[in-house]
Amino acid sequence: MGGSSDGVHLRDVVVIGAGPAGSIAAGHIARTGRDVVVLEEHAEAGRPVHCTGLLGDEAFSEFGLPSDLVLARAGAARFWGAAGESVSMQSASVRASIIDRGALDAFLAGRAADAAAEIRTSARVDSISVTESGVHVAVRGGAPVVARACVLACGANYRFHGSLGLGRPTAFLQSAQVDIVFPERPSIEVRFGRQLAPGGFGWIVPFRREGESRARIGLMSESRTRERFAAFVDAVRTPAAAAAIEGVDPRMKMLPLAPIARTFADRVVAVGDAAGLVKPTTGGGIYYGMLSGAMAGETVVEALNAGDLSAAALSAYERRWQQRLGSEIRAGLRFRQVMAGLDDPSIDALIDLAKVNGVAPLLQRTASFNWHRRAALALLAHPAFRRIALKSWPTVTPSER
Repeated sequence: MGGSSDGVHLRDVVVIGAGPAGSIAAGHIARTGRDVVVLEEHAEAGRPVHCTGLLGDEAFSEFGLPSDLVLARAGAARFWGAAGESVSMQSASVRASIIDRGALDAFLAGRAADAAAEIRTSARVDSISVTESGVHVAVRGGAPVVARACVLACGANYRFHGSLGLGRPTAFLQSAQVDIVFPERPSIEVRFGRQLAPGGFGWIVPFRREGESRARIGLMSESRTRERFAAFVDAVRTPAAAAAIEGVDPRMKMLPLAPIARTFADRVVAVGDAAGLVKPTTGGGIYYGMLSGAMAGETVVEALNAGDLSAAALSAYERRWQQRLGSEIRAGLRFRQVMAGLDDPSIDALIDLAKVNGVAPLLQRTASFNWHRRAALALLAHPAFRRIALKSWPTVTPSER
């Protein structure tokens, strides 16, 4: 539809970022006939890749994703404690795939373009300001953009949030990851320990691409993440993998673990990592990002049709995601607080517990790749789990049922 504002073409919606959340929102809005422009700072959507790329299978049917995004199946995981003991866990209800994350972003951006959204790459946004006439976006080296509404989908980058009154995530870690040629592993590996990754964990996610055995090796922690990642890589690499790892610089990323204070303002909604909408237990954000993008698109279309883009009107977006994700996020945050407070002996005791007690059957009954609340609350209510956790965290309660 469009119009003009001070001689600049007035767009209906500007989306900042062409990741999954932004492209889902852009496509939804563009399909209603609205004039949408997506500003992506990189030369192409999906590059560079920061993400581990684990996606629950339900997302494929829910968002119409093609099966050729799948690189490998994620059917089992081996969990390691600080003392070197491990346990393998598998659940039929945890159905997930390791995907080509760059290809996912490119596919969703292409689908938004097919819906008539303009995808503008190499368009780094320098500033965003909101006035009575619209959202004014300054683009480095390019023409400014003015739109009636803005979807903030810039990932874990919070330089615009203060001026827009949105706040920052109250909990976050830093992550480091490489994607390299690596000897085959039978399953995903997750490693815990206060020295290894305080507040977080390390991971090895094996897959094959074009007949070549590879792995995404990463770590997230509260502090000294680059240094801890280097130590982790030294511990897991083999002679066959040494040459592939040598000199590889990891991708560093801030990892939000909790929602920002407010995900809406006058003319603006924030989605995905930009809203802190991730799984607090793992930091995984692809699925929640796509869900929030769809909900944001729906809300923005309603607000445009009503001619009301005030914060009061756009607050419907936050009510939507709270209804769908709120209880999951709250339970995940509580569980994460417990796990982050465990010392190494307690972590090792939990590994032993998983081997001999009823924890494995409990997780097989309650675990889901995208929905962690049921399993988290079941563990917090488990007597043996609670006895171990209480040694490090004396206020554990199975709350928020």
